[in-house]
Amino acid sequence: MARTHLTIGLASLSTLACCDAGAGPANLFRPVGAPVSVGPMPTRPVVTDLDGDGDMDVVIICGPCCGREPDATSGHARILRNDGQGRLSVGPRIPLGPTALGGAAGDLNHDGHPDVVAFHHSSYDLALLLNDGSGGLASPRSIVMPAGESPHVHSVAIADVNNDTHPDLLATLVDDHALAVLLNDGRANFTPALGQPFFAHQHPYAQLNATDINGDGSIDAVLTDLRGGGLTVLVGSGTGMFSPLLGFDLETRMPITAAERPMACTLADLDADGDQDAVAFIDESPLVVRMINEGGGRYVEPDRALVDLRSPSTGGLLVDVTGDELADIVASGTTTEVVTICPGRADATFDRAFHINVGGTSPSVAVADMNGDGRPDLITGNYDSGTVSVLLRTEVNCP
Repeated sequence: MARTHLTIGLASLSTLACCDAGAGPANLFRPVGAPVSVGPMPTRPVVTDLDGDGDMDVVIICGPCCGREPDATSGHARILRNDGQGRLSVGPRIPLGPTALGGAAGDLNHDGHPDVVAFHHSSYDLALLLNDGSGGLASPRSIVMPAGESPHVHSVAIADVNNDTHPDLLATLVDDHALAVLLNDGRANFTPALGQPFFAHQHPYAQLNATDINGDGSIDAVLTDLRGGGLTVLVGSGTGMFSPLLGFDLETRMPITAAERPMACTLADLDADGDQDAVAFIDESPLVVRMINEGGGRYVEPDRALVDLRSPSTGGLLVDVTGDELADIVASGTTTEVVTICPGRADATFDRAFHINVGGTSPSVAVADMNGDGRPDLITGNYDSGTVSVLLRTEVNCP
């Protein structure tokens, strides 16, 4: 019988009070054995229950980024099945193409099983991997986005953007300064939305956020403009079309002045006002910038906007991993073996960062409950080590 999976964050745990200020809880996460080998250049894990047994599995996509040359043994996806305790068994390679870089999961054909869509760094084609009903993934089928002048893709998201109950696809076209939108007919056949691609400023980059920002019931898009130094909010019409936030013309975006080159952003309600706030991760820097949503998706920098991660990061998440019902920064690493955690405070600021060693270099982090205990665990794709790590959340054991 499949085990019912508990919702992350149900347990109320005392995490920081008994620890030295700024040091972080000792043994907050413990590794599940050694990292498992998956091949060169694993990227951010895609975590979903592929086989419907109640345990979260992992799909890892391996491919080059940031000037790295393709590797003949990379450019693939692998399924990593979870035994219910966070131990992963690695499946065979599923070839995708030499510049496969990341993906997302969702039930794209309404059969009750999660599918996977992968994007390529240097191609206008997306790869659709449909679930075979038993937790396997079929051979990839190409989804062609309308071509621009230079293929350069760094993010994909799944969301119903035209309110027809079918999950659609969105992708950042970096060098085309645009957001691509592909509409689903309900059977995982996709066509470009009317008017797409939609202008998204100079350099729309990683971690595209597809969510309802202004409360009108339609999906909007929030993303960074790396070269333009700001956050871009594109408002969804509910028909699959997107436009700049009212009051911001095509030459403006919400600027980030505290630091340059925002690489990625992630969203959560930091100040408990019902609006999704943002944290922007700065390229080649240990700094992130807090951005408070004043309402309707208008982001501003508050006082003390800068947060020091004490280690460079390429992106991350806002999610409660310390059990106090406040969103924490959980940041991926660059050339280190650490994930950084900045515990959130009730005033929408963050405590001093501490580091969790994951046993692999250049980790990209995901968060999910991997052993069914209701606590959030860490899963990392360790890009330079060619491995995947799982670290389970524990009770705090302070020194």
